[in-house]
Amino acid sequence: MIEKLKEIFPSMVEANPEEMMDTEFYEWYKTTENKIVGIHKEEMTKKEELLLETFLTPYYVNHPPVTKREEDWIDVLFHQGNPKKLLSNKDDIKFRFVYFSLSDDNVDQDAFREAIHGLFPYQVPIIWENNHEGMIIEEDFRNEEDMISYSEIIDVLMSDFYMKVRLFVGPYSNEIKHSQAFYGWIKQCFYDVYPYNKQVVINYVSAVPYLFLKPLSSQSTSFIIDSILRDTVNEEDLLQTIRIFLECNSNATFAAKKLYMHRNSLQYRVDKFIEKTGIDVKQFEGALSVYLTLLLKQNSEKK
Repeated sequence: MIEKLKEIFPSMVEANPEEMMDTEFYEWYKTTENKIVGIHKEEMTKKEELLLETFLTPYYVNHPPVTKREEDWIDVLFHQGNPKKLLSNKDDIKFRFVYFSLSDDNVDQDAFREAIHGLFPYQVPIIWENNHEGMIIEEDFRNEEDMISYSEIIDVLMSDFYMKVRLFVGPYSNEIKHSQAFYGWIKQCFYDVYPYNKQVVINYVSAVPYLFLKPLSSQSTSFIIDSILRDTVNEEDLLQTIRIFLECNSNATFAAKKLYMHRNSLQYRVDKFIEKTGIDVKQFEGALSVYLTLLLKQNSEKK
């Protein structure tokens, strides 16, 4: 097989798992004989890449060293490992992915890892995509309010490493069985939003309007709806109240009259939505993203 592939892709090289592999210019795969091969990205079309994935297994290259927890995450996210291995003795976990991009591709990865670990009460898994980009995986077994604020630590990272650091902070999820697709979506969100939003820390709520600038796949639609509406996704009465509230320019008195309810009752529902989703619909950013998501949900249900 390898010889035939070399005839088609002359740039193809073989590698050992212990070796450092060039992820910037090469795509890596594992053959049925468990050999690892790389093909230069410029030598492949998207169609050929999809074709290769039908008989070769995409091989994720991580930069050593890695912790045992990182090894487990890599196995689940990139090597079709059983997600249950991440649960340990727990029934589920709540996690979120935070994509990072560094302006310098010669960063000392050990020093960066040490700096990140010093900002958390536990060793968060860090998975490198290449020499300057990767994903921080937060596993939160406590309240979200206790978690670290990335807006507060970004200056520390940039001053410590004398380079620009950009972060895309994803939503929390406990759907560990969908973690592989979720990981890919967060990574794609970063690249979709980056050309339009130059903030050093972007969260998934502020990203929603930019995601609408491109056609949305059914998977992206589902992720946006679930990430924004969260536990309220099936509470139709509550969502209708929030939609009317937003269409009334967040005027509680006007919205209450339109809904034939007491103003205090409407205010209670708005506060309930904010509590359940963590999104303040009284502020422009939250209001815009929630309203677009409600329209997206309505449209997806018509199909």
